[in-house]
Amino acid sequence: MAVVKQIRSLVFVGNFFLLDATLGKLCPGHVNVRGFGLASLVPTGWMTLDDFESVDVLNERKVVPKLGSRAYFSEDCTGTYNSSQYLAFNLLGKSLRYTTDLSSLGCGCNAALYFASMRHNKQPSECHDYYCDANNICGQSCAELDIQEGNRYSWHTTLHGKEDPTGMGKGYGGGGAGWSGPRQWSFEEYGPGAGCIDTMKPFQVSAMFPADQDCKLSGIQLTLSQADHACQLHLDIETYGKMDELSEALHAGMTPVVSYWSSDDLGWMDGMGSDGKGPCNMDNATLCGASASFSDFSIEDIVGSSCKASLTSQKPAKRRTKLHHASSAAPVRAETASTTSGDVLIEDQSQGRVGISPFPLALIGFLVGSTATIAVLAVISFARNRRMKQVKTGAPAQGAAGMPNFVRPASSNNLLPGTADEVQEQQETPPEVQPQM
Repeated sequence: MAVVKQIRSLVFVGNFFLLDATLGKLCPGHVNVRGFGLASLVPTGWMTLDDFESVDVLNERKVVPKLGSRAYFSEDCTGTYNSSQYLAFNLLGKSLRYTTDLSSLGCGCNAALYFASMRHNKQPSECHDYYCDANNICGQSCAELDIQEGNRYSWHTTLHGKEDPTGMGKGYGGGGAGWSGPRQWSFEEYGPGAGCIDTMKPFQVSAMFPADQDCKLSGIQLTLSQADHACQLHLDIETYGKMDELSEALHAGMTPVVSYWSSDDLGWMDGMGSDGKGPCNMDNATLCGASASFSDFSIEDIVGSSCKASLTSQKPAKRRTKLHHASSAAPVRAETASTTSGDVLIEDQSQGRVGISPFPLALIGFLVGSTATIAVLAVISFARNRRMKQVKTGAPAQGAAGMPNFVRPASSNNLLPGTADEVQEQQETPPEVQPQM
């Protein structure tokens, strides 16, 4: 019995590590949003793991989307998509700040941070994750606020009503035959080595959502700044025909989304345009860097704002626990970790803590436990077959002291005769025929 308990423990630990490792891959971790707390990142693509690209979360402060990835800020990450878990922020009367790094993103690359009404979308969509946006990418449309779409050569900030894929945007870059995109800035102000924002280095983004005393959105004010540059770049979008719709969407709460993707057809964002003043004459998606980054998120009230809306009624995410082993003689105990990457902490008193990947432990525990279980089942099956053979041949089973083992009397169970003589007697005695009534 003790051996069976040990085997069960091995199987349990193996399966636990395997589950923890899987969630560690599917659920990249938490990022701290100052003014709210921890937000869990939920990446798209769980339904198509062959093409799955996740995001990395570093030290609860930096989100690093890999090329081809998209992720949503959420209350929790469980491995199952659920729109009710997505965070829904009301940014009316508030400002959002963060730092971004686009240094490896050339023409044809797009790193985006935006808000969409995903929590209120009850349709799984063609992406199976309740995603929606103004461009109906996954078959579901909803209001969308693009704070950032850009690379190291171009930048767009755009407002979208639910049924307005074009929207109202400002920034720098884009265009095609017969038209030109926004030209609020120039390549002398924004771009590699530019005078205001040198995109070869990280820079800071501030997006304000001013609202009146009735908490009606009056526009978006965007500012880009950089620590070693005195000048800043500004955008004000104050006129848009669907501003009331966006006010309602923000009041209901919108989900933060980060993504990074590439295309050879991003001329609308970074093309030269008919005026020839855009930054890129050709897009090349194959030259996009492996990742972009967003970090140091914070949300705070606009000083002096008459709109005093609450950011959200939702609670910050909770850190997952990790297995922690203090020594070979000490029991395993759970410890709250500062990250959710899925690493397992093992502490040796002479070496200190060491973080190792859970995958080897998962496979070892699972394989050892499964192998031991199969071996025990094989032994039990062999013993049972041998016993049945002994009963059929009339050979008494011998105990440890050479004495016959106890056999259930035939009278207690007609299906299990106790001795070989009883077996033969049952075979030779015809069954009693009951008279029919």
